[in-house]
Amino acid sequence: MKYIVLDDEPIAADYLAELIQENDPQAEVIKKYNPLEALEIAKKEKFDVCFIDIQMPGLNGVDFAKELKETYPRSNFIFVTGYDDYMANAFQLDASDYIMKPASSDQIRHAIENLRYLPDKEERNLEKRIKITCFGNFDILIDGNPVKFKFDKTKELLAFLVHRRGVRCSNKEIMVNLWEDEGHDSYFRMLKKDLRDCLEELACGEVIYTERGHMSLAQLDQIDCDYFKWLEDKEEGRKLYHGEYMAQYSWAEEVNSLLEQEKYSL
Repeated sequence: MKYIVLDDEPIAADYLAELIQENDPQAEVIKKYNPLEALEIAKKEKFDVCFIDIQMPGLNGVDFAKELKETYPRSNFIFVTGYDDYMANAFQLDASDYIMKPASSDQIRHAIENLRYLPDKEERNLEKRIKITCFGNFDILIDGNPVKFKFDKTKELLAFLVHRRGVRCSNKEIMVNLWEDEGHDSYFRMLKKDLRDCLEELACGEVIYTERGHMSLAQLDQIDCDYFKWLEDKEEGRKLYHGEYMAQYSWAEEVNSLLEQEKYSL
């Protein structure tokens, strides 16, 4: 894959390029230190992944991504920064990841393995075996068959990860939403195991990423999901939405209200 690394600090850019090639030995990596120069190049030559610093003179990383997204809407942006203030802005641009400096090799590996958009040649060959419905009641089909978990709460765990759409969630955050309090560690571990075992048995285990204390949905491009379609194209997505979002889960009510407002504002 082709990568561009944009950071106005050459040492930081060199370090990040090394981590990328450590995790993708066949990578073609271009390093740029000037965001305006990088934008000119990136608009002419499409990159599979853009690793971007945020605080830079001339053009910050968020504005760089906004500009590039106008040319290539399905761009993989991975922000690597020392500031957490721009996280919301980054994910509004459908960023694949947001990594705080100094980045680790494991973080870079996770980001590369869980890109929001697959490279064009892979995307054309991808068969979406997983179908997830969020509008109405939450449900999941794999190869056209309903997935049956050992615990009902496992399905809710998966629903919450879908709801967060690839953002890494702490175990504490998940438990507070699923039970509205903490202290369910043992039960939560059983749910994680049930989710992992069930999906691995169906050869879909790669869509769940776990690391110490965190979980997230991964490989989003392998999933056919009505909510994701809404987020990517609200004009088309509103045809799928009929007034309910994950209706069986109380923690989804706020998003349902936002969807309802946006439906009639378009």
